Amino acid sequence: MKIRMPAFLFTMESRHKGGFNLLLKTVVDYCHNEYLSSKCKKCNHPDKCPGNHSCKNCLEQIHYPVRHPNGKKDYDCNRMINFYVCDYSFKYASEMLYLMRASTALKKIKKYNVVSIGCGACPDLMALEKYCSQCEDSKTISYYGIDVNTRWKPIHQIIDDYSGKIIKNTTFDYFDAVSEFDDKIIKYANVLVLQYVISHFYNTNQISEIEDFFTCIVSNIIAHKQKNNPLVVLINDVNSNNRGRDYFMVLIDKLKAENLHGHVSRFYFDYRITHEGQRYGTKHPNNKILYKIPDKFRLYEPWEQCSSAQLLIEID
Repeated sequence: MKIRMPAFLFTMESRHKGGFNLLLKTVVDYCHNEYLSSKCKKCNHPDKCPGNHSCKNCLEQIHYPVRHPNGKKDYDCNRMINFYVCDYSFKYASEMLYLMRASTALKKIKKYNVVSIGCGACPDLMALEKYCSQCEDSKTISYYGIDVNTRWKPIHQIIDDYSGKIIKNTTFDYFDAVSEFDDKIIKYANVLVLQYVISHFYNTNQISEIEDFFTCIVSNIIAHKQKNNPLVVLINDVNSNNRGRDYFMVLIDKLKAENLHGHVSRFYFDYRITHEGQRYGTKHPNNKILYKIPDKFRLYEPWEQCSSAQLLIEID
């Protein structure tokens, strides 16, 4: 497989011109229109399409496989993906923005060279754009998104075509970061994002691969950061020991083994806390999403509260 390297390895020249526009709005509007103009002509739902708002039920089966052992396993339907983006993007982007605002090292970086593994619709990029727009000094983003699922391509094309003064370059590749990452060296990244990736390892019965995955990203990405410049690792995922959260610390152990040092912080949102183990580090001041949801998205019953557990690693 031929792998394109991130744009920031070669140039930081802008392909985008113009004023600040909200990437989140651009993407969710596109997905909303695609969803409304499509139908489930041939549904591959294991139990047959249950009818109106069935995408919500499909997503339930993907996200909670223990509850639905015979249910749908992955994002294998374009219509469901469009529904998913409209349902979750406001929440996921908000969670990332809370985490970004908690980072001291992130403030020091002027040009963000981001590697996002399992990028999907790129809510981390949406959050970072808003973060940059609210900074006093001028900041820019070069973004390299990796996902195994090629069904994200239409949305990635919308992101590639997006015009803004902050997002300078976007590059997307499609390969399995578990089995195909061994020989890919990515230099000079200063932001690494793992958003709902570890729980996906759990959901797809790949949690036994997590140690090898972390070894790869430490040796192939983190170890190649620029000297004397920080690298920020942002991990955002389900706040549950049963969904892979305890594997966050495996990455810390891998970093220590490579003599890579930095500051580690843990965060959580006070959302339906049922036991003390969910109080994972510091509580965010509130759990409200940071974007206004237009009324037209109410049909998706979108998340309006943040609920994740997070790990912030700032490497010297």
